[in-house]
Amino acid sequence: MNLKYHAIIVISFLFIVSCKKEENKTIETPSAENAVVENDTLQNQEQSSLKESINLFTLIPKDSSDVAFVSLSDIYPVGEENDTLALPNIEKIGKQKAQYFTFEKNYRKRFLSKTNISESDSVFVYDYAKNKLASFLVKNLKTAAFLNGYSSEEDWPYHNYDFMIGFEINIKYLKGFSEYYRDAIVYVGKENPFAKQKLVPIDWKKITAKDFPSKPLKGEDQKTLKGTSKGTTYAFKTANYNYFLQDYLDNRKILFGRRLLVTDAKTKEIIIEKLYSQSEGTSPSPLNYEESPETINQWTGKLFKNKPEVVFGFLYESFGCPGISIIDKSNEEIYLQCDNRH
Repeated sequence: MNLKYHAIIVISFLFIVSCKKEENKTIETPSAENAVVENDTLQNQEQSSLKESINLFTLIPKDSSDVAFVSLSDIYPVGEENDTLALPNIEKIGKQKAQYFTFEKNYRKRFLSKTNISESDSVFVYDYAKNKLASFLVKNLKTAAFLNGYSSEEDWPYHNYDFMIGFEINIKYLKGFSEYYRDAIVYVGKENPFAKQKLVPIDWKKITAKDFPSKPLKGEDQKTLKGTSKGTTYAFKTANYNYFLQDYLDNRKILFGRRLLVTDAKTKEIIIEKLYSQSEGTSPSPLNYEESPETINQWTGKLFKNKPEVVFGFLYESFGCPGISIIDKSNEEIYLQCDNRH
């Protein structure tokens, strides 16, 4: 987790589009020469702490080709000036061929060095909606430059900045993943960080406003919500947490923002508090099943092996990248490296 490239990128960046509910089971990836499906031994290994924020990337299809592309440009930026160490002479490649080309050895070597990626590392692609994981050895993947969706032939000659740089994956190894890979996230490293426990789509139920936990708004949130009024209140429960959501409406009675509180199911202590509001680059996303029976935006559950549970999917992002909220007192937010060129 849109037929045109521009739309595909936007949907990938938003990280929250519709997907069909699946049975609660793990789907295994097909075996392949350059596909290394997660080994059960990884589940039993002691892994390095993921306390610090980790780099997560998105996956997008390349037009109607057999290639899916992982852009790492957010951690390997190239400037407007012609950096001949990052990219070859684009004009010599030609307008058509330069729109997508794979790297020769010297450019690949520099890319891996600057991103601290080893040929022995793996690219882990996890679809949290399908609970499907595929991994690929870096040494078996091609490195490529892909003209970003906001550039066109009219921009010729292209600048270095016009390109996304990353790995290409043959789509035949991604069968069964969400359409356009809209629910897929990517990690590059030594070990798989994903818990591979299917996340839960939040099924919101309306409650009375008095059942919303009593906690004053933070000062900054009071300023953001000035002039708004309370709307519908919702709740959702799991074995570990209770989720509460409060709508706020503007003076036209149009949704302006939502306040989320997550409490411990046993102690009722508030663990995290979030405000998702309208701004120049953001807008609250629809609640699950609100637009259609298949539309799922908000998810929760155990996403990472060495981190607490997560919750996400409350905002549409136009200029930035979506975040994943960790449910604990650290208030940690992991933002996708989504290469948003908007």
